[in-house]
Amino acid sequence: MIIISFLPIIIVFIIVAFGIGIIKSNTKISFGTKKIRWILGGYTMILAIATVISLSVLPNYKNDQKVATAAEMNQIENAQNRAVNNLYSGNLDDLDKAFSEKKKWSFPFNEKSLDIVLTEGETGIMSVFAERKSENDGEIEATYHVGKSYINGVDFTDKVHSPELLLNGQQLTVNNPALVTVSFSRFSPGFAYSQFSKGGHVTQENRSSVIGRDFIQLKVPNDIEIKGDISWINE
Repeated sequence: MIIISFLPIIIVFIIVAFGIGIIKSNTKISFGTKKIRWILGGYTMILAIATVISLSVLPNYKNDQKVATAAEMNQIENAQNRAVNNLYSGNLDDLDKAFSEKKKWSFPFNEKSLDIVLTEGETGIMSVFAERKSENDGEIEATYHVGKSYINGVDFTDKVHSPELLLNGQQLTVNNPALVTVSFSRFSPGFAYSQFSKGGHVTQENRSSVIGRDFIQLKVPNDIEIKGDISWINE
């Protein structure tokens, strides 16, 4: 293992020594057919050695997470926009396909009116959609829906924070989630390997990002009065 770790340095030393030897052999550098063959042969041999070394020292862990293409992310973004637009008319058919339920809340409530306060945070103001239940069961239900988010084709939806909901008397306060800081590194095949492999280079197609939409869906008892900057589902 110690020898393998020093192999890149040894290879660089050989290349430098080879170059110095050619220069010293002839002050006037004249690359004839024989010398060009030697150079190409040496370069090919070094690449072959470097390829074997690269494959032998690769880490055992491999991340098989699929990287989304720009076309796939466009489809996901369009599906989210379509599902949100359909909420206004009460069409919830596409909701589960475009969004996932990240968090749920349940609050006992027996008052006649509810004041919903949306606080502005680092990411703006949370969108809230409300719908009335068919019965007056004395309970407010809330669900936080989040769409998929990608950076350079990598899904980081699970890193998104949930908002905070606080019920105090007749006031429901919705605090927007804090910003998410995501740090990640991407490794690509080395030059020695990518020269001989198909798809070794990262294409620009995968270098797209999409920030998923999110909102809170409220289900409230049928007879209570709602105040606040919210949108109604099918009303």
